[in-house]
Amino acid sequence: MPVKPRSVGPRSVESHLNDQLKHYPDVKRWVVAYSGGLDSTVLLHALCRLLTTREGSSCGPLPVLALHINHQLSPNGDDWQRHCQQQAKKLGVPCWVERVTICVDGYGIEAAARQARYQVFTDLLQPGDALLVAHHNDDQAETVLLRLLRGAGVTGLSAMAPERPLGRGLLLRPLLSLSRRTLEAYARERQLTWVDDESNDSTAFDRNYLRQTLLPALSLRWPQAIQRLSRTSDHMRDARELLDDLAALDLRQLEQRQERLGVSIDWQKLRTLSEARINNVVRLWCQRLHLPVPGDRQLREMHGQFFSRTAMMTGAVLTWSGCQLRQFNQRLYLMPTLNDFSGSTETIDWDLPHQTVIDLGHAGTLSAKQCSLNLVGHTSAYPLSAHPLSNHPPCYLSMAKTGYQPLTVSWRRGGERCTPAGRSGSRTVKKLLQEYQLETWLRDRVPLVYWGETLVLVGDLWV
Repeated sequence: MPVKPRSVGPRSVESHLNDQLKHYPDVKRWVVAYSGGLDSTVLLHALCRLLTTREGSSCGPLPVLALHINHQLSPNGDDWQRHCQQQAKKLGVPCWVERVTICVDGYGIEAAARQARYQVFTDLLQPGDALLVAHHNDDQAETVLLRLLRGAGVTGLSAMAPERPLGRGLLLRPLLSLSRRTLEAYARERQLTWVDDESNDSTAFDRNYLRQTLLPALSLRWPQAIQRLSRTSDHMRDARELLDDLAALDLRQLEQRQERLGVSIDWQKLRTLSEARINNVVRLWCQRLHLPVPGDRQLREMHGQFFSRTAMMTGAVLTWSGCQLRQFNQRLYLMPTLNDFSGSTETIDWDLPHQTVIDLGHAGTLSAKQCSLNLVGHTSAYPLSAHPLSNHPPCYLSMAKTGYQPLTVSWRRGGERCTPAGRSGSRTVKKLLQEYQLETWLRDRVPLVYWGETLVLVGDLWV
């Protein structure tokens, strides 16, 4: 793990960096997020000096890549790009440039630029890469204060982690315990040159306002304000780890399982936990599935719909950021948001064996793959699966050697009856879907396959 924060002078920046990076012996390439500003300039320069000293000049090119992202937001952007390319060339490292177009689309400029930047990072990193970002102690304090003013909880106040996975690589912040003053002293002693982003002077941006107005005022009254705010992030990170440990223990008792669409946990056991522990479990559940975590408003709605005394036993649904929570058969489902479906009046022709996959619109796709099984004396059989029921083993539709009739696909309109293979006596499809415990929100989406006028297959549930 990275070493604990300590006070360092300008001549100790390289030593501090070495203390941080020696914990990652398996890294094959260091990718430096190089904006050309003071912080990233110090990081790139110190890294190159460190690796040159450690490996010697005879070891060939340094395993370093300077990555510059031109956000195309400033009229000086192209000048900054050329500066970064020139400085990287002086240090003997390649400079990779990515030009991005910022799409605000509901975000502020800062958030949209960050999203575009991190998408580039994620796409570029290869296995064995570590992305080095030059965030320092002052940045950490600003982040804590900004999130505190936005009402963040434990996770938000944890602020920026020293390390975390990113794409196929790793993101590291090796300067996080150093002050900006230390980096400035290093840069001036080494006579480095850097660019200044004119947008940093605008207090219209929240972070700039904190940096230029609020934090200096706080530091006049409390000289250790920056260090103490950063220490708060360390405490919150410890608390977050404890909460994650508790959530993992709770989640383990809830018997998570894969469903036809999404995953589910035991709703009856979950509802015995306190409201805070339920929130904690749901957050970790989403994180482990790499899904967006619900916010405070969604969590309050979740308790009203699924855990209050007046909660609906069926039909409740909570939607956020492409995810849904639903409840069925005493289990809580976490799944992708279902598209609106209105295909009940449609009929689709299916030309088997020439057409093995057909598009059912919002209901998904229906596919058949020819196999060599010989069922009930017929030589041509197809295992079929219908999205979103494709996680279940396929069932088989046997085509007779002669006398093919056209296949059509439609959906329930009421009153359909059939006899599942291996059973006697027909029942309505509605009753059979209940008996097979198909989730209620999928029942209208199950494709019914007809051979001529005869219903021969219900989704991938039965022939």
